[in-house]
Amino acid sequence: MRHPDRRAVIPEPQRIAIHQAGHAVAQTLVGRRRFTVASVSIDAEPARSRHGLPAQGQALLDRETFLGLYEFGLVTLAGIAAEERYLAQDEPADDPVVALSDLAEWQEQAWDALQDEARVGIVSLNVMRKLGEWMADDGIWVVVEQVAQALLAHGTIQGEVLQQLLAPLEEYRGKG
Repeated sequence: MRHPDRRAVIPEPQRIAIHQAGHAVAQTLVGRRRFTVASVSIDAEPARSRHGLPAQGQALLDRETFLGLYEFGLVTLAGIAAEERYLAQDEPADDPVVALSDLAEWQEQAWDALQDEARVGIVSLNVMRKLGEWMADDGIWVVVEQVAQALLAHGTIQGEVLQQLLAPLEEYRGKG
């Protein structure tokens, strides 16, 4: 796989919407009623970045919260996992560029907490395995697609509209 450079590579709008929907869904599943997703947007500042790596869109919680490392990994890498499911449906001609800002944020937090490359690798694999299970679940994937379609139609979704879209996830909350 070739490695992308740090110049901003903006994916297609559908892929950005799937990515942000993946974050919102994982935040809902991880939240277990401790917090809710307040808004999801694909209209956020495209210049927003982490370590100079581009970021497009955002999913915000209704309050500040502390997440353990595993939960942080789930919500941070969920957009990448959602994109993987989306791209698997119709393989792109070129190697897709991953959300480097999310990856950098995860790697920094994991390294700070674990201070060991092997441990970071193991936790990363476990996070991606769980996200893969979630994104492979047809019930969860339908919610990802519905949130993505609402994002494409409106740019930002929040409040009651967002909560109604995420409501089917209630049956999955708290299931490991």
